[in-house]
Amino acid sequence: MGVLARLFGAEQDSDEMVGLRRYRHLLGAAPIESIEQAHAEAFADLDEAQRAAIYEELSRGTGTGERPLSSEPATLARSASRAERRVLGSLERTLRAADDRGGFDGTLVGPVVDHVVDSPLVSAFLPWNG
Repeated sequence: MGVLARLFGAEQDSDEMVGLRRYRHLLGAAPIESIEQAHAEAFADLDEAQRAAIYEELSRGTGTGERPLSSEPATLARSASRAERRVLGSLERTLRAADDRGGFDGTLVGPVVDHVVDSPLVSAFLPWNG
């Protein structure tokens, strides 16, 4: 936080907002192969119902070139990464929609974002610490 922000009482960003900023940066800066691999790992940590919700949202919101063929983590990651490269912000919107529609109460966006941001595959593409 800058000096002026501290003087005028601006609040620090929450950890969630910092994580989302980092995630958004990584989606645009890291190689697509690294993004896919980090997402595949993140999706593998989710249970089948959570992956099914992401599959449904990706199937609903992507063009035929990005539609996943299954809810397998690598397949979801490939589809999600391609959709994101085509339309920035689509992956975050997909995760939020799957979270809301499936009633997961934030258990999709947070863990996926955290896993990707903390992944050694993409962390080299973060130019800052906060």
